[in-house]
Amino acid sequence: MRRLNKLSFTITLLLIVSIIGNIILFNAVNSSNDIQDSSSSQSYRLLAKRLFLDNPNDKRINFSSLRSSFRQYFSDNSLSGSLYFEYLPTGTSVRVNPDVKYRAASLIKLPVAMELYKAKELGKVNLSDTIKLKQEWLNDGYGELYKKGAGYMLSLGEAVEILLTDSDNTALRAILDTTTPILEDQDRALGALDIELSMANDGSIDIGTRSYSSFLKCLYFACYNSKGDSQAILELLTKTSFDNRIVAGVDDKSIEIAHKIGVFNMQVQSDCGIVYLENNNYVICIMLEGNDDDTTNSHIANLSKLAYEYLAK
Repeated sequence: MRRLNKLSFTITLLLIVSIIGNIILFNAVNSSNDIQDSSSSQSYRLLAKRLFLDNPNDKRINFSSLRSSFRQYFSDNSLSGSLYFEYLPTGTSVRVNPDVKYRAASLIKLPVAMELYKAKELGKVNLSDTIKLKQEWLNDGYGELYKKGAGYMLSLGEAVEILLTDSDNTALRAILDTTTPILEDQDRALGALDIELSMANDGSIDIGTRSYSSFLKCLYFACYNSKGDSQAILELLTKTSFDNRIVAGVDDKSIEIAHKIGVFNMQVQSDCGIVYLENNNYVICIMLEGNDDDTTNSHIANLSKLAYEYLAK
């Protein structure tokens, strides 16, 4: 009987030790995963947190009052244009004429940058590759790179930075001439994503706010470019000097905003971007008919402010 009791005690002790060991191992693995996930999230702070963690964001469901505010603002100010808002943690969207197409103008520089990074990922170019400005690339419509003149040398990495931060037309021509011959149609951003657009007679692109937002969301979720390159492109978009539209509507200037503006003569003004409000990241894309002046810029800023205040309160 004593031998049986001793054996029973030994077995019980072993079971207890085993259970404790498993608990310690489980906690250690989870802790390691948490550290790894946190580190990855910090490395790619401009990408979707859901790429690294489960259920990381606060969730909101009812955006009816924001929808009413947007529509009331359009009505009160007799605005003609388009707006698309999407709350990124849930995918809930608010729309005002989201599929009416307007001239993309400089907005198209974003997918052009994405294609350059795709060419890099495919091993067709390096951002350190040097290019020499050609006379036919020089364009004084937007940006100041053209002032460097034909023959000026710069790297593709420098060109894409100038393209996105200064919205430079000369950099656009240089990058397009680099990527057009080397990318297959299926590798292009416009072909890889389900984007609805139309081509004008002069070759310009018309697009709606809902479709254009797909470029921003694809960077946020790293669905076309790699995580590292998606982060790099978004990083450049946070460094633009254009702060009188979406940025002007966000009171907290510490909040990062990755955005791209568009200016089509005196006809259409736009700004589309991701606002990185803590736990409440969102996309907002606005295209308004009007001049490139304080009035139109203020309308875009005010619409941006409606979204920011709704989520920041």
